[in-house]
Amino acid sequence: MKRYPPSSPLIVLIGRFLALMALFFLCRLIFFWFNQESFSSFTSPIFWQGLRFDAAAICILNAPYFLLLLLPFSFIESRTFRTIGNVYFLTVNAIALLTNLIDTCYYPFSMRRMTGDIFSFIGETNNFGELVPAFLKDYWYIGLIWLGVIGILFLTTYLTEKTNYHRFISKIKYHSWKIGYGWWAFIEIMIECRSLFGADHSSFDAIDPEGGKTYAEKPSGWLKHLVFRAFLLFLIFVGARGGLQMRPLNISMAGSVAGMENAALVLNSPYSLITTLDSKGLKRVHYFNDEQCTELFDTHRHISGLYTNEDVTNFPKYGKAIDYDHPINIVLIILEGISSEYSAYLADYPMPLGGYTPFLDSLAQNAIVFRGFANGQQSIEALSSILGGIPSLMEKPFSQSRYAVYNIPSAVSLLSQYGKQTLFFHGGKNGTMGFDRYCSLVGINEYFGMNEYPWDEDYDGTWGIKDIPYLQYVAKKLGSYPDPFFATIFTLSSHHPFTVANEYGGFLPEESTPMQRCVSYTDEALRQFFGRAKQSYWYENTLFVITADHTNFVGAENVDYPAHRYSVPMIFYWPKATEAYRSDRIVQQVDIMPTIFDYCKIDGDFTTFGHSAFDDIAPHFAINYLSGNYQFYSDQYLFEFDGKEIDRIWDLENRWNAALNDAIPAVNNFESREKLMKAVIQKFNNGLLDNNL
Repeated sequence: MKRYPPSSPLIVLIGRFLALMALFFLCRLIFFWFNQESFSSFTSPIFWQGLRFDAAAICILNAPYFLLLLLPFSFIESRTFRTIGNVYFLTVNAIALLTNLIDTCYYPFSMRRMTGDIFSFIGETNNFGELVPAFLKDYWYIGLIWLGVIGILFLTTYLTEKTNYHRFISKIKYHSWKIGYGWWAFIEIMIECRSLFGADHSSFDAIDPEGGKTYAEKPSGWLKHLVFRAFLLFLIFVGARGGLQMRPLNISMAGSVAGMENAALVLNSPYSLITTLDSKGLKRVHYFNDEQCTELFDTHRHISGLYTNEDVTNFPKYGKAIDYDHPINIVLIILEGISSEYSAYLADYPMPLGGYTPFLDSLAQNAIVFRGFANGQQSIEALSSILGGIPSLMEKPFSQSRYAVYNIPSAVSLLSQYGKQTLFFHGGKNGTMGFDRYCSLVGINEYFGMNEYPWDEDYDGTWGIKDIPYLQYVAKKLGSYPDPFFATIFTLSSHHPFTVANEYGGFLPEESTPMQRCVSYTDEALRQFFGRAKQSYWYENTLFVITADHTNFVGAENVDYPAHRYSVPMIFYWPKATEAYRSDRIVQQVDIMPTIFDYCKIDGDFTTFGHSAFDDIAPHFAINYLSGNYQFYSDQYLFEFDGKEIDRIWDLENRWNAALNDAIPAVNNFESREKLMKAVIQKFNNGLLDNNL
């Protein structure tokens, strides 16, 4: 059995572990450098908090290799084993470090580290093949950085593989002995451990490289060897669990140690990914008994209106809609990634991003506007929240989970039963993110995707049909349907790679980020859509509801992330309405359908986590889930909750935050807010587990 030169597996293990720690730390620096505008409250100790997550990821990923290096058998030093070990080390860690670099670019879109649902996203995205080239083109420098990282991995492999143990130890022993006894004792311990790894080097001379004295090495006992091996195994185990604390490390702890606004900076992508791959779903929680929980928060909603009155019909007469004192058609517009902060009318002072939605602003000033919150950070999470009334309070988006197929009475399906034609328009490829599948689950009658669009020349080359031509197509299409109808329109142009066709560049602002230019483009698409809709018979009797799927602050600076991370438009516009105002009442995406029922005076019973925005008695809050933690917004307060305890409370109005015990005295009605938050979570987890929402 031919062996390499006598390099110690101990040197290999320690050297490669330290090299990986350095590379993971380097990736965190790169991640921070490219996304520093997202971490306004960053402090340097956060980097050191991340070392625990780095060590955990390295120990988990390399556990098979590291554990084999500790075996007391001679085959560990064989050429075959070392070759296999080197291939494993290079391949696994190159991929792991690549995920860190990918998240460097993708974080501004998702606002979180990569998790196990990425594979579901890839499977549900029909245009993934077009996205990869666009990503490589825009972020070509990430590929160069990755090649540099791979080069360091190869160098580490070479140096730790080729280091001659005898010569290395002899030189260190000699110079350590010259420096002092303390260093000599340390080297003695290192050499005592040599025979742990199967090589019989229990006796050799430490040779002075300059030809001087030699020092005989004494044989070491097997007891010491076994103890040291057990100690190394213990260190790997402790590293994999993230320390000696009672609870093993998990992604929710990142928010605990650094705050939710900096959680992604503490985490690394490999750890976030591998710890969510085998997610088995929800865990049952018991904050209250079932009766108390239902009393605090119930998902059964009854909206009382006029729609089912036998003396009233909402169908057109002589080709024109009958004039009623409430809208009979509903057009729900979901804007891709457009936060309220891009609007001069909707943004909060000092409005660092406002001014890119002039048409939306003009519409909002003649509508009823609420303080809107998204229930997630992905488009695929938004659809289940808005149409289904179910937020994604878990790692996997609700629409991709096993619970999505449960028979949960939705508001949309109720509209179908009442005779409204339910339609969904999205210019993306059919099947993208499973939109078509989920629409069928909630009761959408007809789905229109890119396949149904008649003009291929309007394809943007990546996602689907550009917003301006597509919204014109939708306006024309709606004119072919009789009243009453419920139509959802999902835009797509305000998204990476932020391409705007040259023929539309004349009206776009010059000095702006690529995202802001896309926001302006979509705003122009809305202006032209409403211009055409006004010429249609259905316009006057239609409620237009405008919101966004999530926020997108790519390239933006000076954004107050705790306050605005989930800030989206929430506009209810009826052309015939005479009342218009802006309310500070919190309205989340799951509130949209109950509010529509209330506004349009539709009577119905359905399941939702939302309430009507016009309900003065119901609690008004917003909740979402990110990196193992819940964010609960109630009035001006934001609670960060890891499922067991509240880590931090923010007062977004007075701009302070504090740990739980320090914050409680300053929070009005703290106990009732905490109970409501826990009741919502318990109803979500246990209700889905028991299929009794």
